[in-house]
Amino acid sequence: MRRKHFGRTALAVATLLGALGAGREASAQTAGWALNRFEPAPVGDVFFFTDHPWYTETRRFSVGLFGDYARNPLVLRQDTDTGPRTVSVVSDMLTAHLAAAFALHNRVAITANLPLSVYQDGDTPPSGTTGLRAASGAAVGDLRLGARVRLLGHADRDAFSLHIGVNFWAPLGSQSSFTGDENIRVEPRLLLAGRATRVRWSASAGFTVRSDLNATNLAIGNEVRLGGALGIVLADERLTIGPEAYVVSSVRDLPQGGGSAFFASQQWGGEALLSAHYNIADTVLVGAGAGMGLEQGFGIPAARGILSVAYAPVNRPAPAGPVDTDGDGIFDPDDLCPTVHMGPHPDPNRRGCPAQDSDSDGVYDFEDQCVMVPQGEHPDPERRGCPLADRDQDGVFDPDDVCVDVPQGPHPDPERRGCPDGDRDHDTVLDHADQCPDVPQGIQPDPNRPGCPLPDRDHDLVPDPTDHCPDQPGAPSSDPNQNGCPTLVRIEQGHISILTPVFFDTDRDTIKPQSFRVLERVADVLRSLPQIRRVGIEGHTDNRATHEHNMDLSQRRAVAVMRFLTQHGVEETRLEAHGYGPDRPIATNNTVLGRARNRRVEFLILDPPQDAGVQSQSAANADPGAPVDRR
Repeated sequence: MRRKHFGRTALAVATLLGALGAGREASAQTAGWALNRFEPAPVGDVFFFTDHPWYTETRRFSVGLFGDYARNPLVLRQDTDTGPRTVSVVSDMLTAHLAAAFALHNRVAITANLPLSVYQDGDTPPSGTTGLRAASGAAVGDLRLGARVRLLGHADRDAFSLHIGVNFWAPLGSQSSFTGDENIRVEPRLLLAGRATRVRWSASAGFTVRSDLNATNLAIGNEVRLGGALGIVLADERLTIGPEAYVVSSVRDLPQGGGSAFFASQQWGGEALLSAHYNIADTVLVGAGAGMGLEQGFGIPAARGILSVAYAPVNRPAPAGPVDTDGDGIFDPDDLCPTVHMGPHPDPNRRGCPAQDSDSDGVYDFEDQCVMVPQGEHPDPERRGCPLADRDQDGVFDPDDVCVDVPQGPHPDPERRGCPDGDRDHDTVLDHADQCPDVPQGIQPDPNRPGCPLPDRDHDLVPDPTDHCPDQPGAPSSDPNQNGCPTLVRIEQGHISILTPVFFDTDRDTIKPQSFRVLERVADVLRSLPQIRRVGIEGHTDNRATHEHNMDLSQRRAVAVMRFLTQHGVEETRLEAHGYGPDRPIATNNTVLGRARNRRVEFLILDPPQDAGVQSQSAANADPGAPVDRR
């Protein structure tokens, strides 16, 4: 069915053509010109519309055949009394192209293309254009001979390359069969092309010099032709697929003073094509493409299909012989270090590689058991390339170190190499200097026997030589006759025991005056024994009232005692107060006497630490008949 509407995609000469006139005054019998706009790129190229140049680096020659079918390349419109009438003068055009190309010296290529019009069909042209009709049989077209020269880069190796060329058409075709102008045509050309990873591209510009031919409003003559293509390379470099396009326009003046034909309506056209080329076994190149016209213009078809096959063997360099890049006698395929000479000391585990000494200790890695650690000045005789171990980093190597994991420190044990001197009694006097290694020197060390305490049979922190009562626990006193003797206060079993309770106002934390004397004595003892660094003041109650109330009351009373002692010259930093409420009874709470014993204040020596397991008796040993706070 013939097309009824023509717009920008009709790609036809939509005008009434009357009698043909030319600069040569062509007659109706010789009307026509080289109608087919498809000028195939040289055979062996990977595009149809524009060159992607190759030279001897790629191949030396290529020969092949293109098959080109164009639909409605020439459509006329005639205005009649009944309205416009369109006629497909050439509705079908099938053309074969015999092509060959040869490369010289990797810089020049010679090309040839001979079109053969195999089949044409069309409708009877409008009246008055009887000389303008489709050919009735096969016909030879104009022979195209060409040359191109590489100026810069390689199209299939570099991202950008520059080439120039020229095409020359020998007038073998005829106007009547739409296969030739019957005059010489010449086209100088500029070509750009390149390759970037998986993309091939090309662009071309040419200027065709051809004889003028006027056909009513058509100005056939000199032309500008622009083309471009972009292809994606796939299938292991064998397939190139992508879009192509070209545009062509007359550059002469329109007949009868109609102005310039350059890109004027119906004087230019173009085509777009999707094409694919596949290389078979580096020998045969096959291609296919299909596309459509882009703009009105004579010779521009509504649709075009192209097939091609070419014998185009690719040059592959002969396989190189074995290479020994580093010249060490080991060929690269077998050389694990192809660019490094294996030297006089090859690595037995890495063929072609020199032995390495990563830690620069003179022992090569393949025999070094400590590859990244130098053996140093004291190598381990049992582990090649390793230093003698010193796990505790005390300067005594492990084979000689009795304490492998413990540094000897600043005071080594003279009897056990690599070990620190011990302190069994933890009195800071090392065992080898301690004359009492199992007895702490305490807070009263013997100046004549390092590590030993002064004798203190009753353990009241008053040494026997100055203790007036050496067998009865007491407390220090400024009175020599009372020093170390039991009075209101005595030191025993890690406590400062008081022999009379501390009395408070009922249910309050106010200390009664009757207790001032015993607390003053406690303050006197603490002032005379600065070796006691920390004392805990503990407040206790019976179980009457609520637990929360008793806890608060006991804490406040302990704090009150602490405040009294600090007011009497005892540093606050040596004291701490704790209230335990009824939680630590020392007697039953079911009797008045038992509850009185539980209401008490105790003084526990915390630092230096005293023997564990000692239980204070303090106020519990107080006279039960003494007056007590009834709360």
